[in-house]
Amino acid sequence: MKTEYKNKYRISYTQVDQNTKLSLVEAFYLIQNMMTEYFESFKSDNIRIKKYNKAIWVLSKTKVHFNKYPIWKDVIKGRSYTTKVKPVRIETETSFKDDKKDETLFIARQETCLIDLETRKIRKLETVNYPDNMETEKSEIQEQYLRLNEEFTSKDFKYEQKIYSTDIDYSRHTNNVAYVKYISNTLSCDFFDKYEISDFEIHFINESKEGETLQIYKKEKDNNLMEFVIKEKEKEIVRVKLKYRELN
Repeated sequence: MKTEYKNKYRISYTQVDQNTKLSLVEAFYLIQNMMTEYFESFKSDNIRIKKYNKAIWVLSKTKVHFNKYPIWKDVIKGRSYTTKVKPVRIETETSFKDDKKDETLFIARQETCLIDLETRKIRKLETVNYPDNMETEKSEIQEQYLRLNEEFTSKDFKYEQKIYSTDIDYSRHTNNVAYVKYISNTLSCDFFDKYEISDFEIHFINESKEGETLQIYKKEKDNNLMEFVIKEKEKEIVRVKLKYRELN
């Protein structure tokens, strides 16, 4: 079964940052929407498998590379496809191109697995409504996922963030994009006047839920790199590494 999903989007005013470029957070929302619609196209979205299979899809890793950010009123075209299928996980990619020039603006590689709603343990793909003959395409992102193992101390602590109902998604845990927002909150407007994110990799380690309070840690490194960890007390929730570049 060969599938792909395509859609076009016009960048709206509410999606752009102070420089009228698509914001980092909104870029992740676009990726999430594309992936949700892609899974819905072959009837394996979270609404269906939660209802019929008592499971949900969860992301374990996302790696995004930005070549160029679209700006307000730009029309971009997205495409989602599968690159690898394993018994307990799948890998997919979602790319966005300029509708006129057909150049790749940004592309995301993602690793997804199934979690049982009752046991919260990983389920095999064969236990839910997922195509058993899904064809795969060659990955456009050749770089492997990073090993995120930086040590953080109290000196790296930045702020606390309580999780509210507006952070919760259909899976009843904190929406993945909310973590991107928490990370972005450690970067100032002055930063985004001088730099832009070129690469953003996030590993989802544990779930967090409404009412919990998260601690965000940040460490600046050489070569325009930053690493982050978000914790709930001593439990690690996500780890992030980003790379940034100077604006032209």
